[in-house]
Amino acid sequence: MKKIIVLVVSVILVGYYLNAKASQRSLNKEAEVKTFSDIYYKLETSSVSIDEIIIGATEFALTMCADRAYQEVLGNSVQSCNDHFQMTKDTCASYLIRSSQRQYKDKTKVTLLTERFINCVS
Repeated sequence: MKKIIVLVVSVILVGYYLNAKASQRSLNKEAEVKTFSDIYYKLETSSVSIDEIIIGATEFALTMCADRAYQEVLGNSVQSCNDHFQMTKDTCASYLIRSSQRQYKDKTKVTLLTERFINCVS
């Protein structure tokens, strides 16, 4: 009976230790920006680069282009929005990169930069 109790306690302690190590590793791992919301998630723990802002804003702009009802209200089609985006994205990104800092921590500035990029490609 003692061996079973020691075994159960050992399993619980090893599980706790491994869980704590995994949590610590995930906190140290820097968040990767793939979507618009990832920008603000990462911003809670560290700064974001202008390149990450462009990645998130690109995803958001493409989501807006894919919304057929939204595009119809604007008098556009999904295809025309996507075409315009493809033509302007490099120019808008290079302008934003040239006129901005490399890293940002302030949510207000990040929001303004994302809006500027989205307006440029829209």
